Amino acid sequence: MSVFPTPWTETYRSLGIGGLTLSNLPDLTLSDYVREHARRLGEREALVFLGQSLSYADLDRLADRFAGALLASGCQPGEVLGIHLPNTPQLVVALVAAARIGVVVTCISPITSAQECIAQAQDARLKVLLTSDDALQTLVPTLVASVPSLSLVLLSTPTELLADGPKAFSSAPIQQAHVHGFAALLQQADPSPALPSHVPADAVLYVMYTGGTTGMPKGARLSSRNMLVTRAQLEPFFRLRDGAEIVASAFPVFHIGGLTVLLNALCTASTFVLIPNPRDVEHLCDEMEKRPPTILAALPTLLQVLVTRPSFSALDFSALRLVISGAAPLVESEVEKLEVVIGRGKICDVYGMTETAGVQTINPSARFKPGFVGVPVPGTDVRVVNEAFEDVAAGEPGEIVVSGPQVMHSYVNTPEETRTALQTIDGRVWVHTGDVGAFDGEGYLKIFDRSKDMLIVGGFKVFSVEVENQLRDLPFIEGCALVGRADLARPGNDVVHLYVQRVAGDAVSQEEREHELLAFCRASLAPYKVPKEIHFVDSLPLTRVGKVDKRALRSAR
Repeated sequence: MSVFPTPWTETYRSLGIGGLTLSNLPDLTLSDYVREHARRLGEREALVFLGQSLSYADLDRLADRFAGALLASGCQPGEVLGIHLPNTPQLVVALVAAARIGVVVTCISPITSAQECIAQAQDARLKVLLTSDDALQTLVPTLVASVPSLSLVLLSTPTELLADGPKAFSSAPIQQAHVHGFAALLQQADPSPALPSHVPADAVLYVMYTGGTTGMPKGARLSSRNMLVTRAQLEPFFRLRDGAEIVASAFPVFHIGGLTVLLNALCTASTFVLIPNPRDVEHLCDEMEKRPPTILAALPTLLQVLVTRPSFSALDFSALRLVISGAAPLVESEVEKLEVVIGRGKICDVYGMTETAGVQTINPSARFKPGFVGVPVPGTDVRVVNEAFEDVAAGEPGEIVVSGPQVMHSYVNTPEETRTALQTIDGRVWVHTGDVGAFDGEGYLKIFDRSKDMLIVGGFKVFSVEVENQLRDLPFIEGCALVGRADLARPGNDVVHLYVQRVAGDAVSQEEREHELLAFCRASLAPYKVPKEIHFVDSLPLTRVGKVDKRALRSAR
């Protein structure tokens, strides 16, 4: 079957893409790919962490041991392993091992609060938790007492799988859950355990939680096919070379975007450079100096920081083929600054959500349009619709809905939320994104805002992202967020509030900066978009996946 929706046929052809189909995709999981790479390319570096590496043979061997240890502990296919770690080798070993035996993985942000961690563990019904050893006193006792399904806790230290890395303790009982050291458990495990002969690609193996920007986080149930189809969908744009790429990713793997980048890298026998703390820019630059990446993946906010650092500008980017960004569109000024350093024609944006395995459109490097999120990836239909689920005209805003093989099965434990998010029409399942956007004449998609972040002022729509993108160019602004609060004098309308985080060391008075901001807004924006209230803050609140928490700002006083 053809996978190119008619409206984008010419655009695809102009990009040199044609004839691709998504039929007959292999019935494989992450484990199957790693096993094959270990057989063919055993000594190739699979993971790089703190300057040391693990080969594909190492990764395969460790995954066998951990898979056997999980089975020996009583963990069955379909039960849930929670991974509460930053980007470390243990996280990757656990992902491969879980896929090997059909255990479901849910990744828990290590920077989330204890209350949020417990809520996710309860909702996902964890059987096993893999976490860091510093959580033993702070989190584990409360978690064990609060999650009846939890029977095994594994503690790790970041460097324990590296040569001469310190190991966590061996074991200690805490109430009904038994606590072991991860490395010690691997050492004791059977190196050649009896494993299931096959785990189907359509089995749900991932429960990834949404960012919670519009309510409580929800667990999206995703299969290997949901996650790994993105490799085929992105291939015409990325053209990944099996066994030849070095991927430096500052996306956290506990987020759907980071997990998608990691799986694409491992499925193509790439070398994946693990960055445990993306805010440590100097460490990221040091790793890229030692192993110049062919692919760099990072959030726009990190790319904005990188271009200001001499250590980044001094790197050799001759091997770099691609910079993958996501979470927010890159505006033209940001693209220009980055291209001065890395060269032209290397930047692409990917737009997706947890419910679509992180990918639904791509703004390709071959024809990159700043401020847009691109065209649908092959095999995916994207529509912009009104309240009656009717397509709106090009240029007219509406809600973005998506249908494709990457769409989740359902949410965990929330049938009402699933029915709200997923809509079946003529046998096709469409997921409501909650994003407001519009297509241009070429079929490139532009996002205006989250539907819940769109303001109404005097009957006019105000898209916060549009205003924020203009303000971001002011040199004294580190970050900003536009939110609306109900206008009590005019029911149905919002009062525009702007929150501003200034760059460190800005010595100009707050009053002068406020005057400068208002003058800029009045000169650059329609009157109804100009903020009525400006708030200067030390830092903007963030969700657990690092996005500005506008829900918190709307409720702030």
